[in-house]
Amino acid sequence: MGITKDYLKYEHAGSCGCVGSTNGQLVAVDGQTVAVSANEYLNFYNMRTTEKVNEIIESTKPITCVRQCENKPLLAIGYADGSVKLFNQEMEDSEPIMFSGHKKSVNCIEFSSDGLLFATGGKDGVIVLWDILAERGMFRLHGHKESVTQMKFVRGDRFIISTSKDSLIKFWSIASQSCFYTVMDSRNEIYSMSLHRDESILVAATAELELLVFELHWRNGEIFEQEVKTEEPSAKRGTEDEKDVESLANMANRYISTTLRGRVIRQSKGRALQLVATHDDRFLVCVGADKVADVYRVFSEAESAKRLTKKLKSAKRKATSDSSTVSEGDVAKDVTILVTRIGEMALPHKIKWIDVVKSVKTDGSNLIYKWYALLTDNTVHWVKMNIETTSNAVECDSVGNLDKLGHREDVRALCVSSSSSLLASGGGSEVIVWSTHSLRSSLTLTDNDVKDIVAVNFVPGDNYILTGGKNGEIGVFELSSAELVETRKAHTGAIWTIQNTPDNEGFITASADQTVKFWSFVLITEGSRKRISIREQKVLELPDEALAASFSPDGKFLVVALLNNTCSVYFVDTLKFFVSLYGHSLPVTCVDIAPTSKLCVTGSVDKSVKVWGLDFGDCHKSFHAHDDAVTSVLFCPGEEQLFWSAGKDGKIKQWDAVKFILVQSLDRHTSDIRCLAQFSNGSVMFSASHDKSIRCWEKTDEMVIVEEREEMEREEEYEKKLIDEEDVVAGENADNEAGVASSRTSSSVVSAENIIQAVDIVRNEKVQREEDPNHKPHPLIGAYSSKSLDHFIVDVIAKCRASDLDRALLLLPLNYIADILLAIASCTQQKYKAEFCTHVALYLTRVHLSHIIASSEYVTIFEQMKAKMPEGIEKLRDVTGTNLAALRLLAAEMEDREQVKMFAQIELGDEKSTKKKKGRKAVLKTLGNANLHL
Repeated sequence: MGITKDYLKYEHAGSCGCVGSTNGQLVAVDGQTVAVSANEYLNFYNMRTTEKVNEIIESTKPITCVRQCENKPLLAIGYADGSVKLFNQEMEDSEPIMFSGHKKSVNCIEFSSDGLLFATGGKDGVIVLWDILAERGMFRLHGHKESVTQMKFVRGDRFIISTSKDSLIKFWSIASQSCFYTVMDSRNEIYSMSLHRDESILVAATAELELLVFELHWRNGEIFEQEVKTEEPSAKRGTEDEKDVESLANMANRYISTTLRGRVIRQSKGRALQLVATHDDRFLVCVGADKVADVYRVFSEAESAKRLTKKLKSAKRKATSDSSTVSEGDVAKDVTILVTRIGEMALPHKIKWIDVVKSVKTDGSNLIYKWYALLTDNTVHWVKMNIETTSNAVECDSVGNLDKLGHREDVRALCVSSSSSLLASGGGSEVIVWSTHSLRSSLTLTDNDVKDIVAVNFVPGDNYILTGGKNGEIGVFELSSAELVETRKAHTGAIWTIQNTPDNEGFITASADQTVKFWSFVLITEGSRKRISIREQKVLELPDEALAASFSPDGKFLVVALLNNTCSVYFVDTLKFFVSLYGHSLPVTCVDIAPTSKLCVTGSVDKSVKVWGLDFGDCHKSFHAHDDAVTSVLFCPGEEQLFWSAGKDGKIKQWDAVKFILVQSLDRHTSDIRCLAQFSNGSVMFSASHDKSIRCWEKTDEMVIVEEREEMEREEEYEKKLIDEEDVVAGENADNEAGVASSRTSSSVVSAENIIQAVDIVRNEKVQREEDPNHKPHPLIGAYSSKSLDHFIVDVIAKCRASDLDRALLLLPLNYIADILLAIASCTQQKYKAEFCTHVALYLTRVHLSHIIASSEYVTIFEQMKAKMPEGIEKLRDVTGTNLAALRLLAAEMEDREQVKMFAQIELGDEKSTKKKKGRKAVLKTLGNANLHL
């Protein structure tokens, strides 16, 4: 067979079954729409109709965090590879902006109040600040030793507060790019925080069973001495050395002092995962590792004053009866004056993430909030919370859920109908029947008598489904009525395999009770209708527990995988033992036989896959197939002798059982793969995983050339090593708190290589043009449609992604800088991408300043830049000024004619941000002067 006929590529064609990832998040879009992360998908669901209305899929990496901007239609999605993609929800067809600044997954995202900046915190302990308008990073902040869990912009976006698993709360100044204050009161990991009462109260959620409540005292920049906190016992405050470290770290602080007001108890078990405040800042919900979320009330200053008066009166009454004295200061220390627990939100399963809808419905003294809760059992609940403000009574009702869109527990078995139109998935106590064309749930089969399903199978005719459970019971479901019509206690152990016999007149069950039983289908009459029933035919006794079994297509052999590391082959007609397949070092978990009935493949916990000949039981080949236990093997239909293997490493691999080579690898799953199933013609394959997803893989017409695949894998490994190398910026101190925002990625390395290639092409072109005036230009120059060689260099640099530009420029060798600066000077003089050219020139000059000062060859270069660049910038300013004056005149004429003030709303907004505008003008003026001095 020719290599072009052997192998065709399988591609990912869709996914279903996963409502929300185990480590996923959700965002409340509006009163009835919620966005939920499901592996690499962000799915939008209408909770009223329980239908998926939209989805975002822009990466093959799983989503780790989602954040929506409150003031602008922006949605930021963080991925496990450390990248962030920014989407404009009003412009659905626009490409997302990509930012890469973390080495590990992104943990949290926070937008500034004006929606012009956003910060990302990662598992690498780094905070990166990004400029949305410029589409590039500003700087990164080092300081946390563990992963960053949450961030908040405060005081008009001048500062950032961050929490981390290193138990620290840090306050960062954006202007100085440094940490000016650190709170060390927590002795446990901090997972979340919440700000209240105009950023004067901070509530922190830790691994303890209490919430920490801090009072923040903001200053106007004057120097003040650190206050000694006498409220805490010395044992809690730590040693004197720790105090010295804290005071030393906070010496530059002129803005804030904090006081630990107290601790509020919570009822939910385990660590506190999340704090979510309502948008009116009156209530706070704390999510723990439990089914229950605690609801707290945050009192305003007026309400706190009333509570203090009441508590003081009560304390004085008690003091009078006890003949003791009480002071107002002692009563004021009670933290429940600020925050107190008033109730709980109870749901059927553990809560992973929650979010609240902005709108609040008021009914007298009742406030009604709508919440979305992502549960760890792969569903989302729509919760209506009713709070009576006078009595603080809390009532929570689940008014909707997405239970029907997926399994509550792992899918342990898959089976495709003989017509290839239906797919049955079994897991937990239910079977879901999916349409193979739309990948939507069409039927859910469940019954109280059926539990712990680990095997499913379609009865020939596709009108009934058989289920096998861990309790040894067989269930028969009728699809037309969606009812359980029969159950049978078939085994005393788990039924791991149900397979139809080759003649389709019965089926077998392989069980952990060391037996394989043969069953036949019989037609019985119940009242006025007929239905299928099952009847036991014969029993095959085994030497050990059966983990899997498979018939040969010709009906001659039955191969049973055993717990004793071997496979036993039996004759189907006589049930006599034929041969034992031994060679695995650990139990055999799966087995399948080729369509030709001559080869058998087995997979084991020892991570290997072995190919056997059924003529003599000899091992043809053994592959070290996976990095973890092999869970499923499946031969492809046809004469090619190809088979699939799946393992707990999350990979699916296709092998050639004759040539003994790896054909292709599919790796979209993020966790253990449980089972595989395919169409009878092999055109479509399905896989189910511990990540809750059922994925569809479709055979394409694209051919797989094994040599090319191997070459691509080597290139990917090389790129990965290149990216994982120590990311050092020349001249930058590794211990600095602030650094370059972007990190080295494959795209930034490629961009740097493209710039180097462009400069080399320009150098060669100049030499060849001098030698041959009729020389034809390089094809790349024509591809970019560049006017000149200088324009070509600028065009190649401009082609870099904005977020990768700074890192790409850092990767350039020093001997290429001079050519780039000269090209930039020439293009700026001609007003070609002047703003972009100025940014690149300033950045390269700042990075290589020490070398430029020390080298005499750059004197002439900067003389040319000084002569050319201001000329182009001045021309551009003149044109811009003329156009602006003309637009103002046009606006004045339209206002006179229409008698309507234009842009009134914008002007109103500008009055509030006069100081910001002055600051921006100063920055622009400084940049302009810098450009002129160049």
